[in-house]
Amino acid sequence: MEKGALRRMGAFAAFVAQGFRQQAAYKVEGWLGIVSGLIWFVLFAGIWTALLGNDPVALERQMRYIVAIRILSELGHLPTWEVAEKFRMGDVALELIKPVPLPVRVMGDFLGRSLFRTLRSLPVYVVIWLAFRLTVPDPAALLLFVVSGLLGWVIEASFLLSLTLIALWTIQFNEAENLWFLASSLFSGEFIPLYYLPGWAAALATYLPWAGTYFVPSAILAGTLTGPALWQALALQAAWALAGCGLLAAMWHAGQRKLTVQGG
Repeated sequence: MEKGALRRMGAFAAFVAQGFRQQAAYKVEGWLGIVSGLIWFVLFAGIWTALLGNDPVALERQMRYIVAIRILSELGHLPTWEVAEKFRMGDVALELIKPVPLPVRVMGDFLGRSLFRTLRSLPVYVVIWLAFRLTVPDPAALLLFVVSGLLGWVIEASFLLSLTLIALWTIQFNEAENLWFLASSLFSGEFIPLYYLPGWAAALATYLPWAGTYFVPSAILAGTLTGPALWQALALQAAWALAGCGLLAAMWHAGQRKLTVQGG
C-alpha cells in the first residue's frame, strides 16, 4: 500500500512538472493574460475606490482583497474542454489501459499549468501591492493564504472535472459547467465579497463550495477572516476538497464501467 501510494504521488508530481513546462512554452499567451489581469484590477479598483473612497480602512482592505482575487484567478484557470475533446474524439478508450488514472494525470497537469501562471504574474501583483502602499501581511497570514488557495484550487478542479466527466454519457457537458460558473459568480466572492451580501445570502454562501474557491483565501489575505472563523472556514474548505475528490473518483469509476460494458 505504501509503495503504491508513493508511486501515485511520484506520478502526480511528474504530471505537475509536465504541465508547468507546457505552460512555460506559451509566452505570448502569458503576457496577454497578465495584461488582461491588470485591466481587470484597474477596473475593479476604480469601482471600489468610488464606493469606499471616504473610508480609507475599508478601501485598503478591499484593495488587498482584489489583489488576492487576481492571484487566485491565475491559479484557477482550468482548460477542462481539453478533456471533453478527448471524449468526443474517442481517445478516452485509451485511458483504460494507462497505469495512471485520468483524474490523477489531468489534475497534475492542470496544477502545473496553474502554478506557472501564478508564479509568472506574482511579481506584477507584488509591485501593485507596494505601489498602493498596502499593509504587508504577516508570514502566518501569507502561509494560510497559500494553503487556503491550494484547497480552493482542489475544490474547483475536482468539481469541474467531475462535471466534465458527464461527457462520457452525454458527449456535451457545457450546460452543467455553465451552472457551476453561474453559481460561482454569485457565491464565490470573486466579484463581490460575501460580507457585502445580505445577511441570509452571506450565511448560505459561506457553507457552499464556491466560497472556498475565492472568498476564503482572499478574505484571509485581506485580514477580514481571522480567529475561530478562519479555522472553521479552512476546515470547511478541506471537507469540500475531499468531497470533490471523492465525487471525481466515483464519476471516473462509473465512466470506466460504462466504457468497458459498451466497448468505448
